[in-house]
Amino acid sequence: MVKYMIKHIYSNFWTLVLLVSIGCESKTESSSQRGGYLPAETSITSEELIGRDYLIDAQHSYLGFKIKYFGFSPVRGRFNEFDGTLFYEGDSPASLSVSVFIDVSTINTGNETRDNDLIKEGSWFDVATYPFANFQSTELQPLENGGFLLGGVLTIKGISKEVSIEFEPPTGISRDWAMNEQIDFSGKLTLNRQDFGVYGGDFWSTIMEDGLTQLSDEVEIELDLHCRRPVYKARYDSADVTDIDKVILDHIKAKGVVSGLAMIDSMAKAGAITTGKLSTIGYTLQEWEMPDEAQLVFKKKKELYGASAIVFNQLGINRLLKSEFDQAQHYFGQALKEDSLNSRATEYLKLIKHLKK
Repeated sequence: MVKYMIKHIYSNFWTLVLLVSIGCESKTESSSQRGGYLPAETSITSEELIGRDYLIDAQHSYLGFKIKYFGFSPVRGRFNEFDGTLFYEGDSPASLSVSVFIDVSTINTGNETRDNDLIKEGSWFDVATYPFANFQSTELQPLENGGFLLGGVLTIKGISKEVSIEFEPPTGISRDWAMNEQIDFSGKLTLNRQDFGVYGGDFWSTIMEDGLTQLSDEVEIELDLHCRRPVYKARYDSADVTDIDKVILDHIKAKGVVSGLAMIDSMAKAGAITTGKLSTIGYTLQEWEMPDEAQLVFKKKKELYGASAIVFNQLGINRLLKSEFDQAQHYFGQALKEDSLNSRATEYLKLIKHLKK
């Protein structure tokens, strides 16, 4: 995940996220200026997407690149840490929308000396000044083979350009051992590094005897994204009767949420419950169409464990389920104040713009 230390550098950064021009003056239109969040041909409504976002699992995904060195030899690398959220419904591919933040300091080409050179101040990626890159999708064009072109705005080193990523047909939606829905996307695009100011000095652009440059300007980007969405009702159904979250949920069903909150307080004092368990309880209540009870659980989590981007996102989604757009927008804004590179809050703010039209 993108390092939280960056948020202190960009304390007021969250307002810029709403304009899809992250950390810089964008050289292109924002997605809000371009119009709709969902293309007209999609069969799913915006309301149906609430609470159904996927998180990109960076540990099981690949965001890499390939560039030719001395004209022929390919040098490959990847970014180890990135944070991404997307909306996608298999029956309505045009619903796809994604936000990704990339921690540029985690570049890995397999050579520590080269990696340090790539991120050093005043050169190549200049991570001290531009610590992250960002992609915001704006449109989707289906392809005859079942794949699609995903258009969007890519920002690297403070320079924003419109790009189009060609994706293969995605995998079908399946379930993992933890009852998460999962789906994989593979895509590619080619960039010119000079367009984004990724420049390491005149030597790398000099022409050799065979007419080739020392380092190619063209960079091939490769994406393999593993995305997961928990299904909490399925988790509840498969859980052991002694699981803490199931015990509390059963208690809330039998005796009400007030009694359930008292049980949570007692368990928290004994160190017998975690923030993750409280998240599961709140999300399960929402899937049971009990948003008011879920809100109280999320607020209890904030009371017990303090404010965080995670809990503000949870409260924002909860309010969206009640069509309370202004309150939801406030909570997602708070999430971005806590973590200015939070892809989930960014994606939901894009959704809210469409819902409020």
